[in-house]
Amino acid sequence: MTRSKILFFQVFSSLLIATNATNTISNVYFSGYVDYTYIARQSDQTLINIPYRMGSLKIEKEQSKISLSSTFALEYHLRDDAHFLGTSNPQDFILDMRELYLTYRSSNYEFRLGKQIHSWGAVDENSPVDNASAIDYYYMFFGGTERKMATLSVALDYYIGSLKLNMVFSPLHSTNRIPLGDDDFPIELPVYPKKSEILPIAGLPYEGGIRGTYSSGIGDIFISYFSGYDRTFNLTGVNVYGRGNDISFPYVDIVYGYRKTDVIGFGGVLLIDWFTIRYDFGYFSTKDQNKSIDRPSSFNSSYYDSLHFSYPLLEKSQYQQTTIQIETELPFGINLSAQYFSHDKMSYSSDSLPVDQEIDIPNLQIDPEDMTPENFFTPGMGVPLAILTNKAAFIVINKSFLNDELKFSLTSMLDIAEYDNTDGINGYLSEFKIEYSIIENLQGLFGLTTVNGNEYHPDGQNYPFNKMKDFSHSRFEIKYYF
Repeated sequence: MTRSKILFFQVFSSLLIATNATNTISNVYFSGYVDYTYIARQSDQTLINIPYRMGSLKIEKEQSKISLSSTFALEYHLRDDAHFLGTSNPQDFILDMRELYLTYRSSNYEFRLGKQIHSWGAVDENSPVDNASAIDYYYMFFGGTERKMATLSVALDYYIGSLKLNMVFSPLHSTNRIPLGDDDFPIELPVYPKKSEILPIAGLPYEGGIRGTYSSGIGDIFISYFSGYDRTFNLTGVNVYGRGNDISFPYVDIVYGYRKTDVIGFGGVLLIDWFTIRYDFGYFSTKDQNKSIDRPSSFNSSYYDSLHFSYPLLEKSQYQQTTIQIETELPFGINLSAQYFSHDKMSYSSDSLPVDQEIDIPNLQIDPEDMTPENFFTPGMGVPLAILTNKAAFIVINKSFLNDELKFSLTSMLDIAEYDNTDGINGYLSEFKIEYSIIENLQGLFGLTTVNGNEYHPDGQNYPFNKMKDFSHSRFEIKYYF
């Protein structure tokens, strides 16, 4: 792992030096924004204290066939008080180098090296095949690359007539940023690990894929393959420790890891006179690589010095995800975009976990009576919203006025999955948004987001949309672009 990083930075530094050494006329372009956002709950107007990007700066330098691209962001965590009894550090922001990469362009190919964000797929936001870059869950409801995280990687785009080949490779394993245990963030996972409980990936965690796209007059069609390790952890087994031969007071150690997942995808874009169809399909084959989870106890290993029982889960599963999107323009200049998403687990197998309900299992937010591993299986790749539901509909409607200076939009996510003793829409998230161009480059925004669940849902308060009700909020934002 260390050698891969060193080699990567050596190559990148060499190219950077070569770029600066080239004696040609260069152009530097600056762009970005400064943003202020305030989010308050609808229930009691209290602050929802989650981070947001208060500023972004993109710098691009072009020099002959080589260009250097970088994006820096300032992430801000708004304070709801000015108390410094717990810390003397007054800073509440993080400088994030989101991207920094070199590009070499030729007549029929483009080569990129560095920290970069990749986008695959035909549909907007919810593509099952868009797995080359990890997701930042804090920005999951944002569009475009705002919700993605870059990774150190190399990429090649090669053009052969109407055929385009995309290849990407990374020597590193990239995980999603998941705000576990954040009371202000509405989405939860079934398990909450400690860092010490996550088993490192054995060997070199190489990731990569290839995609071929054929373009014609009526649209595009593509097929892709990607192989890597899951962006989200999984339960990989249970160890039971004692002191020497004594197991009177055992310690149960929950061990987590990252499955190896292969994704075969296809999709495309179909252009018709008055509407556009986009579609993505992904077939996922995932397997836990940890055949053995023997290791010292993650808690007080000097006392719990003896491993008595070890139960690797050996989890395997195949699942598929599909997203279909239709775009059209309705009368009166109203734009409509609608999506249908489905997630289906096709097969699953694992060893059992012989856990007695009388044993205390720390950090596991599951009733021991429900310790069937399949019940809390979560996909490690694919559409991030699959952790909320296995079937959803998305509707986006927008209308512009005053030469696009004023814009109204309505976005809704509907849970249309089938549950016992329920019919129709069980839960939904809707956002009504007004955007206005105050002056040139200065934009104001006001939004209302409402989350509603179903009190009769068989999962009760554990139903994700019931948990998210308190996330209903109003949002005020003012943003200056330059």
